[in-house]
Amino acid sequence: AVTALEPIELVDALPFVLDEPFPHFWRAEEPSVTSGYLLVLHADPAFLRPRQVAEPVLYVGSEVAERLNTAQGSGNLIALVPAPLDASGEVDLDPTAVPIWFGPPDLPERIDAARVRSELAAALRLGVGPAPNPKALCRGGLTQTLFAHDRSELELAIADLIERYSPAESSLVESLRVPITR
Repeated sequence: AVTALEPIELVDALPFVLDEPFPHFWRAEEPSVTSGYLLVLHADPAFLRPRQVAEPVLYVGSEVAERLNTAQGSGNLIALVPAPLDASGEVDLDPTAVPIWFGPPDLPERIDAARVRSELAAALRLGVGPAPNPKALCRGGLTQTLFAHDRSELELAIADLIERYSPAESSLVESLRVPITR
């Protein structure tokens, strides 16, 4: 069941496509991610507070979203949402058209596809819909897909989003920009 009909606003959206996949550890099956969206969502910062125990699971459509920052002081949460590519090679997700909500507290890595379907059905029964502010895509990225080699390169874009939308998290931004030696 939906934890709360906490208002969530879609602030920005950036589609991405990667050459090298990475596992989506925020789902029990750990599906391989090669494309999706980076979303900037605004909500009450107290609701977004990170926890070391079960927390309200963030869902976007039929997927568990990975929280990438704490939204400290800003109320702007950056989230990664895996999505496949359609036949034309575009990311097959319209973040302005799918429900975005917080489900009951749990550890996201325990959520499987069947549970996601169940939570989506429950959210729809309660009237949860898309987050307001479809203008986000005009500022964001629907017209500009980010192409990156791998998760490490994607993290540079994540750092840019956190720096722009949650500037108090400068330590996180710095850590995401540290070069990886191979």
